[in-house]
Amino acid sequence: GGFLSFRPNIPKRMLLDGAHTVESHFALVNYQMKQIRTALAMASLLKRTLVMPPLWCRLDRMWFGHPGVMEGTMTRQPFLCPMDHVFEVHVMLKDLPEEEFGPRIDFREYTFLENPSLPKQVKESFLEVRLCNEHSTRCSTANGTNKHRALLLPRNSTEQMLLDVFSSYKNIKIIHFSSMVDGFRGFADAAVETQFRNRVKRYTGIWCCVEFREIGHIYYDMYWDDKPGWKPHPPQNREEDHPPWA
Repeated sequence: GGFLSFRPNIPKRMLLDGAHTVESHFALVNYQMKQIRTALAMASLLKRTLVMPPLWCRLDRMWFGHPGVMEGTMTRQPFLCPMDHVFEVHVMLKDLPEEEFGPRIDFREYTFLENPSLPKQVKESFLEVRLCNEHSTRCSTANGTNKHRALLLPRNSTEQMLLDVFSSYKNIKIIHFSSMVDGFRGFADAAVETQFRNRVKRYTGIWCCVEFREIGHIYYDMYWDDKPGWKPHPPQNREEDHPPWA
């Protein structure tokens, strides 16, 4: 058991450069989503509860067409947005059949580790993991770790490598990654990968809504990066109006 957390990596330009548009909003959210997807896979593999990261948005989500934020309000952009602006939290909590969706992945909200009621022995049982270039001579998990030094882990680690490395840290309550970018190469077994994809594809919701459109919402897609030229566009018609996995 135990927890897995990570520090999101977001380039400043994604937060601040250019206008706050549907395109810049989705670029920012998708960039974070890819890291969360890797973290969900690692949490599933290591049988840990994922502490979700804070989520940054450039546009608010309403239930009607709007120019990005509610007019007349003082919403500053970008802003920390609620998890359910992007994720279908009720689906993440659902008991989906394991044969189709693989094992359940437990999660906590991003403030969990700062919660004053979290027991001291959990907070203090902590391992920091830093990703490093696999070809670097200094990048070796054999370096081990001590109380004050982070564990070095090669980027794009295989499933077996992760299982081997973290088998020594089963009793550590919190494993914290300093980055999740290229942290995991993917599941070795194609069937397990398919189950994981089936599960997490259903985790994302919609952004709402583009103004002056009959169908103004846009579906988030957990695997947007598998689709070359993916663009955040609302469905053109009722036939197209379904989640990307449906």
